[in-house]
Amino acid sequence: MKELDFLPQWYREGRRRQAHMRRQYAALVVVFLAMMTFNVTATHIASKAAAELTRFDSRRVQAEGVTHEFNLLAKQLSQLKGKADRMTRIDSRIDVAALLAEMSHLIGESIVLKRVELVAEPFQQTREKEEAKGPMLQTIGATASPENKVPLDRVKFRIVVAGVAADPAQVADLVCKLDESAYFQHVHPSFSRDTRMQISAEAAGAAPADKATQRRETLAVTEFEITCYLANYEELRK
Repeated sequence: MKELDFLPQWYREGRRRQAHMRRQYAALVVVFLAMMTFNVTATHIASKAAAELTRFDSRRVQAEGVTHEFNLLAKQLSQLKGKADRMTRIDSRIDVAALLAEMSHLIGESIVLKRVELVAEPFQQTREKEEAKGPMLQTIGATASPENKVPLDRVKFRIVVAGVAADPAQVADLVCKLDESAYFQHVHPSFSRDTRMQISAEAAGAAPADKATQRRETLAVTEFEITCYLANYEELRK
């Protein structure tokens, strides 16, 4: 038997259009869902990246602060090093108390000092003369190496001792003691001459007297001046 189709053509085409539209709607829904998923994912990633960027920016600000503080400390350290270098250059490197104690130990009771001077003098030879033929100067106790040579801005100390003694023999004895001491070198008397000085009778050992009858006596003494150098350097000749 032959089947007869009683459905009109427009009905069948409408059904096909509906099925086609349903497929399109389904595809649009899938695309919309995919776009929403991508949008949510992208927003989450962007938020996370923004949070990371904020954290990195905070770390950058902290790093800039630390760098600025480091630069300030480095500048202060450089200034302190400069001050320490200047203090090292101007430091006399001598123990004045020990020097005076040594002089007090060497000077006898019959010697009276009028003047003690410590005069700083620069070393005269230049580096070229030093390398050519002059003596090299270095601190005592240091090894003879170029690093231990005394720089040109360092000085040696000339000591001038002036006073009076009871007789010339005491002056000569003081010169010998200074020359034998480890604190002094290049000791030589500048002058030594006989002179007279007046003192009160009480200082000479006489009985005390009132001011109206106070007498003065004249004593023969030896006036002297001795020049030497502090022995904190030595001369090394090639």
